[in-house]
Amino acid sequence: MANACVLDMETDSAFEICYGGTFGHEDLKLLEVDEPVLQEVLDRGAMIRGGLNDEAVLCTSTNTYTIKFVMSSNTVLIMPPPLSDGESESLKGNHAGHTGVRSVCAMAAVTGHLEVVEVAPNFEQLKSLLNQRRYKEDTNSMDAEESTALGLYTWEDLLDNVQLSEKELREGLKFLAAVEIGGFWRLVDERFMQSVLELILLNTIQHDWSLHALKEDEVISVLVGDGYSAQIAQHCLATFGRRCSLPCDSSAASEQSCGSDSHVWELDERHVCLHYANQLLSAASKWRLDDFLEAWQQNLPSGLQASLDLLKGEVLVEKLGFDSWLRPFSVSTLPSNPAERFAALFRERSKWEWQDLEPYIGDLRAPGKSVDALLLKYTRRTQPTADASPVFTAR
Repeated sequence: MANACVLDMETDSAFEICYGGTFGHEDLKLLEVDEPVLQEVLDRGAMIRGGLNDEAVLCTSTNTYTIKFVMSSNTVLIMPPPLSDGESESLKGNHAGHTGVRSVCAMAAVTGHLEVVEVAPNFEQLKSLLNQRRYKEDTNSMDAEESTALGLYTWEDLLDNVQLSEKELREGLKFLAAVEIGGFWRLVDERFMQSVLELILLNTIQHDWSLHALKEDEVISVLVGDGYSAQIAQHCLATFGRRCSLPCDSSAASEQSCGSDSHVWELDERHVCLHYANQLLSAASKWRLDDFLEAWQQNLPSGLQASLDLLKGEVLVEKLGFDSWLRPFSVSTLPSNPAERFAALFRERSKWEWQDLEPYIGDLRAPGKSVDALLLKYTRRTQPTADASPVFTAR
């Protein structure tokens, strides 16, 4: 029906098919997409991305799709709209024995078409690029190391080198806590960022600031006075907190003369607690659980409470004899691809109870598939009794 509409064919009508001068060239490909994708491609365009060793993907402005070639048992002719009567007569004059009917000219033939399937964004490639040159030292201007752009990437560079849509690239930069410095997107060295957070927390004590109502201009002013750039100070607030809007009569902001133009930040308690937990874990990679919780609580700022729930997806707790031991195992170090993620998890443990496994798969994204569907695909579930916790092993 679609071909009939293109050729404007009527019932019992006929067209004479001839072969154009370019027939036989194989530089034309048919791409089959659904209506929403088609509209996105027509409105905003699309790019096919991939290096020599990559599997090519189609990227619209919002999504990424794998490309698969589907063979057909029939040959499909590619032709433009039918010729006008005058053009048809002219063409027929060059062919003996023409039938007197309108002609269409086949320009090419294809034996299949390309199909696309939406896939979840994979940030591993982006992370690898940004890890080449982490930002390790703060200055108010581009340092000598940045005099060459080797290993540094602008927004346009990243679009050219990663298999992500523009929307997914923005999400990936936010997920990885990247910041644009001197026109280049950078990951900030973890130790350096922790030193900035330490200084903010120290000043909350010195100036009696509330962790739930930090005025951006005051924080930046103090950090700039200590040699840090305003950009890094703001990035630290964004990494470890969230911008909030507090009324001027709020008890948390009453002593800070909240102005209508003030930007107020609230530090995320979990991120702050994780900061101190990571300090302990970097000092010793394995802790007796009770000893760790005690040391952690002693290090936390006043008002914050150490809780094992805050470490979900960051550490594993194992029972050895009569003691429970804790060691680091962060979800941020695991692949974002579902198949690779489950493979890595089962290399770490052959069996997972649900309460331990859940924090390590909750962030997985696979279009059209829920977490339950991923569990069904990659794991086997056993449950000895109705009230027992489910146990998952590799499928």
